Amino acid sequence: MGSSQNGMNEFEQSAEEKAARRGGAEPGSQLSLWPPGGDEARPSVEQLDAAVASEPVAAAQPKEPPWSLTDLGAFVLFVFVVSLPAAFLGTAGVFLLLRNAFGWDLTVTEAYTRAPLIVGMQTGWEALWIGFIYFLITIKYQRGFWEALQWRRGGHRPRNWLAGGAALALAAQIYFFLSPTGKDLPIERLFSSPGSGYALAVFGILVAPFVEELVFRGFIYPVFEQMWGLAAAVLLTALLFAAIHASQLWGGWEEIAAIFVVGVAFSYSRGKTGSLVPSYLMHLGYNTALFASLYLSTDGFRTLRE
Repeated sequence: MGSSQNGMNEFEQSAEEKAARRGGAEPGSQLSLWPPGGDEARPSVEQLDAAVASEPVAAAQPKEPPWSLTDLGAFVLFVFVVSLPAAFLGTAGVFLLLRNAFGWDLTVTEAYTRAPLIVGMQTGWEALWIGFIYFLITIKYQRGFWEALQWRRGGHRPRNWLAGGAALALAAQIYFFLSPTGKDLPIERLFSSPGSGYALAVFGILVAPFVEELVFRGFIYPVFEQMWGLAAAVLLTALLFAAIHASQLWGGWEEIAAIFVVGVAFSYSRGKTGSLVPSYLMHLGYNTALFASLYLSTDGFRTLRE
């Protein structure tokens, strides 16, 4: 019995020595998960909590864009149900006041066939669009307006994007010169006088590129891209861009198709650069080149209708 007990002791000691060697400890020492130093070296619960609390936590990235398809639907309703009647009635009211003050012999219906009143109404209408988007971004979503719309220059060269837009306009002009449609487009009827031409040129260069890019490529495009990807966003925003110009080009389907292609170029530049500035500069270059060409070829908008 004694020899058997001694054998068991030797077996236990041998197992302990093997375990100690595997753990890097001296035989006979106590194995521990904590570093050498005994209980004094073990961190307290409070120390562990403090260590965890001091670990940097990655800040949650804000959703881009913060607005959604529902917000786009609300914007469309605002554009056609609220802001369009408001712009129409407001412009008509201003015209009636001016007519009484200056004794103009012109009805409201006749005035709405002239470029100055149409330009005034369009400017007021689009100003309401920007107001809706501004308050949606800054009040509802508490975001910076320009930051949320991705209006940043980055490493872009402005002259290259301006030249790209002008090149698009030149290509469109060459195409229509080689394949004239002979259509009398609604937009052409507005050029009834040099004054109308200047009014349309100012609007087309200073107002339209800025507002349309903020709406289509700044506000609408990122929602489509987030939902369906770059290709779908480019095509859908280009389609909407062509649709909003259809009334000006009604009957000229080739012209509408050309506007769609131009919209694809603008949207693609927005998607690939992640910035709204390139598409705005392309749009500005495109419109400036078109109106410069019209001005030079019509003797200061005097012979456009001839």
